[in-house]
Amino acid sequence: MSKGPTIITQKPITTKTLEDVLATESGYIEMLTEPQIVFDDYQREFLESLDRFQIWLKGRQLGFSFVSAARALARSQNLDDYTCIISSYKSDDAKEKIRYANQIYDSLPDAYKKKKLTDNATSLEFVDRSGRKSTGTRIIAQGKGPVRGKGSNGVLDVILDEFAFFGTFAATVYTSVVPIFTRVKYGSLTIISTPLGKFGKFFEIWNEIRKYKNYKRRTIYWWDFSLLCKNVPEAREHAKHMHTLQRVEIFGTEQLHELFNAMDLESFQQEFECAFIDDSSSYFPLEMVYKCVMNDEAEEGMLSEQDRLMAKSFQELFDKTTGRLGSGFDVGRRKDTSELISLDETETTKIMRYQESYKNVAFHLQEKELSRHLKIAKPIRLCMDSTGLGMEMPENLQREHGSKVEAITFTNSIKESMAVSLHNEFEKGRSGILIPNERDLISQIVAIKREVTSTGAFRYSVERNDQHHGDKFWGLALANHALDRGKRGNIGGPIGAIAGRTPVADIGW
Repeated sequence: MSKGPTIITQKPITTKTLEDVLATESGYIEMLTEPQIVFDDYQREFLESLDRFQIWLKGRQLGFSFVSAARALARSQNLDDYTCIISSYKSDDAKEKIRYANQIYDSLPDAYKKKKLTDNATSLEFVDRSGRKSTGTRIIAQGKGPVRGKGSNGVLDVILDEFAFFGTFAATVYTSVVPIFTRVKYGSLTIISTPLGKFGKFFEIWNEIRKYKNYKRRTIYWWDFSLLCKNVPEAREHAKHMHTLQRVEIFGTEQLHELFNAMDLESFQQEFECAFIDDSSSYFPLEMVYKCVMNDEAEEGMLSEQDRLMAKSFQELFDKTTGRLGSGFDVGRRKDTSELISLDETETTKIMRYQESYKNVAFHLQEKELSRHLKIAKPIRLCMDSTGLGMEMPENLQREHGSKVEAITFTNSIKESMAVSLHNEFEKGRSGILIPNERDLISQIVAIKREVTSTGAFRYSVERNDQHHGDKFWGLALANHALDRGKRGNIGGPIGAIAGRTPVADIGW
């Protein structure tokens, strides 16, 4: 008599069991969403964490924006009186959390979700299950301005997302948040960020354990995430004891290898391996750079300083320029990304008016865009990287636009001249230069090192291992160089006399 297969009878799922699972944030979303959303274990831990003060040090692209929205949405559906305030370093990032929350809400069956009372770009509000509006639950998204208590008598969660990138706002925001929790019995303050140097409030809270001993600390690396790591359990056991090159090779998925190959080693360690890179060796310290960053927070009914100063098209760039416009174009190598940046030298400062990235765009199409830029925006000079891959474009453009186009070969002496000149502007603070609050731009500026060569000369670069070209930084440096060259060559006349423009005082101090 042959032995048949062993049949294992599952434990019966009772109403009580189902209710217990649905009462958890991860269970509510994983069991009810269609198509089903499945979380990694560290994401479930985040969803269900109840610590009153918690700080998460994490790598990029690990899904924290999504799980922040998921936790807020699940609690807004399971609790009767709940408010979640999500503050991000950029208003658009905060609004993205509302979009995520809406996506999850739409994937839930009607029988298991509350009706909406408010649905807009910055907030979601729900009525309670009895239909009463007075005890609703809500999710509020905002930029990095001060956080105010919204009157929740039940549970209040505040999330400070990418807190290391709040810059000069960080201390003010943190000071506004903590007192709220003296008035709220239940809830949490959750601080999340990728590291950005050994500077600022995020680093202080993370590093000074005795001073901030009430915080529960968690670190999440790329090898904790199943989309980036081929074997999470094994990597958690061994990866920390390996060099970055070794663990990437052994445990990294194809997606992780693409990210690694797009960055220099130090930047990868900061962005994905939670390393606080000391910026003391940077030629452009983070504290100095942040003093020159535009305010991208807007008062109600008004444009932010950044929206007011920056242009989104060549025509808008021409219209907003009030002084001498210089442009720089750096040809990307590592990521096939080229960067076009324009600086407007006004009577009070140099304003970075325009920035555009060209990723995986054929060189002949980039050349057409630069020709349009010269015709429409009318910079006094366009300085272009002509080293290696970029050598043909300036030659072609010079035939059409003449001396307005200057080819720059990146020798050590030229790079030193450009780096020193740009550094001088940053030293002056806002009276020297204004740049947008753009994390990749800021990170690349801070990544520039001034190193002494074997001959005793200085070398300015981000490539400790020749892996990264610093496209955005050199685009900015080339734009500044275009203005410097214009001065030396007396091109364009006095400030404000370019192409019939009249100087306009448009800087908010």
